[in-house]
Amino acid sequence: MARSGSTLMCRCLGCMEGVVLLSELHPLASLDGAFRQAKEWFGLLTQNDIAELQKPGSANYTKAIVLIEQRCRERGATLILRDWAHLDYTGYPYLAPGYRPLLYTELAESFDIVRISTTRDPVTQWQSLIRLDMMRKPPQAGTFGLDQFLVGYRKYAELCVETGFIRYEDFLLDPDLAMRKLCDHLQIKFDPGFINKWPDYKTITGDTPDPNSPNEIRMPYDSNKILLPPKRPVEPGLKKRFLANADYHRACELLGYDLLKE
Repeated sequence: MARSGSTLMCRCLGCMEGVVLLSELHPLASLDGAFRQAKEWFGLLTQNDIAELQKPGSANYTKAIVLIEQRCRERGATLILRDWAHLDYTGYPYLAPGYRPLLYTELAESFDIVRISTTRDPVTQWQSLIRLDMMRKPPQAGTFGLDQFLVGYRKYAELCVETGFIRYEDFLLDPDLAMRKLCDHLQIKFDPGFINKWPDYKTITGDTPDPNSPNEIRMPYDSNKILLPPKRPVEPGLKKRFLANADYHRACELLGYDLLKE
């Protein structure tokens, strides 16, 4: 989900040997992003390939991903897709969420897919999310707010239990251990040198610090330091709203996060 730390984790994952990572894909988004990444970042598609895939009646995610995955296998590489789960479980400001993993649903009949999810404490994720420019007006205007976010977060937590998950906080405390677990789950070779390589990994989307809190993850992007940031204070009114919400309680139970204290 947005503002959950997945960009940093995927930079670490993407720099593993033999990995091709396509970032923030979704069947309801344009295929142009997948084409651009596959062609410009990894040289997996030619302009002729893209022209064929874009012919009327031909353009669909499954057909494109089948070809991209085939090209990966020819290189001896493993294709990893970073799902744009924001569309499925939050939606705003793009669409109403469907609360199901649409990319997985789209591809499941064509691939044997190994899945895993990443999470962040719902309070800190919400605090970060609403500071994004695209999200700041809706909570004030009443068109999107905490209750809607927590419905999606709880449903996403249920998905996490199904797929297995890595918590962002655990990754920040011990990046090496978290990445070992992630690689083992995804059946790819773990490269301990990732801790020095990830700052130079640039083929990723979403790598924009919060403009209102540019040091949120507490690391300059030209270093290899990964540190747990201090928590923002939670004002009493917001704390009360979280604690009164059943979705918040259930999600924390599912993911092992501590509830806010009274």
